[in-house]
Amino acid sequence: MIRIKRETSYPDRLRDYKVIVDEKEVGSLGSGGTLETSISPGFHTLYLKIDWCTSNKIEFEVQEEETLEFTCGGLSGLKFLAVWWFITFGRHRYLWIKQITT
Repeated sequence: MIRIKRETSYPDRLRDYKVIVDEKEVGSLGSGGTLETSISPGFHTLYLKIDWCTSNKIEFEVQEEETLEFTCGGLSGLKFLAVWWFITFGRHRYLWIKQITT
């Protein structure tokens, strides 16, 4: 299973992020929301998408009965001042996702 928690931030607060696992949409995340979804054991790729913009891709392995946790968000702070760069040349870094290690 994977659990993804989206941070609350002003930009994109009214829009959902699509959650993509192994090139298939498995759900969506609203601002401040959490998504839990079951996936088969093995190696997987995870990223987020909003319109034509995406996050970094994460490759991970999940074991039987294991829950991996991730956190994600979008532009915040001073990065928001460069929004035009992020929605064009930096469109694969408009969103971010990272695994939480416990």
